[in-house]
Amino acid sequence: MATTANTAEPTEVEQRNLKAVADVLEFWNKADIDGIVEFYDEEIVWTNVALEEVYRGKGEVREFLTRLFTALPDLQFTVHHKFAHGDNIAERWTVAGTHLGTFMGIPATGRHVEINALSMVTMREGRFLTDQFYFDTGAVMRQMGLMPSLETSQGTLGRGFLWLAVKSMNVLSKGGRAARGRRRAARA
Repeated sequence: MATTANTAEPTEVEQRNLKAVADVLEFWNKADIDGIVEFYDEEIVWTNVALEEVYRGKGEVREFLTRLFTALPDLQFTVHHKFAHGDNIAERWTVAGTHLGTFMGIPATGRHVEINALSMVTMREGRFLTDQFYFDTGAVMRQMGLMPSLETSQGTLGRGFLWLAVKSMNVLSKGGRAARGRRRAARA
């Protein structure tokens, strides 16, 4: 498939939307939840794909932000790339901070965490209407010290540990026992 560069100047709508994305960062980096939420439409729907959560309305977004800023009180939000097409914006961004409170159900580790993510945003009248954001939970857990590095897990010791963990889950979980039974039945 051939691609071409888009050299057209952003439309007035795209400029307004890109400005909102830039302007909200000041409030993110001051942990100003009320300031952040002012940039959102009343019908905002955030889909946090990584955590399998959806936040509907400003109240639920505010609750998530409170949990996030409690977990990472020194949070810094950086947008690296953003592209607008009408009311749609794609962003690549990073949130970084020190894990000092519960995040992803994990108690504080005191470790620095850097979350690299992507968002697909729809704007309405210059306000965030929807945001689907994606980040790698495995990378975050490795930074928290809860999972081995990929290099370690691919070594002999790491593979042995992972084999043992998977086999244990097959014995201990109902789904694992059912899968083991199906494999045995297929061999018979």
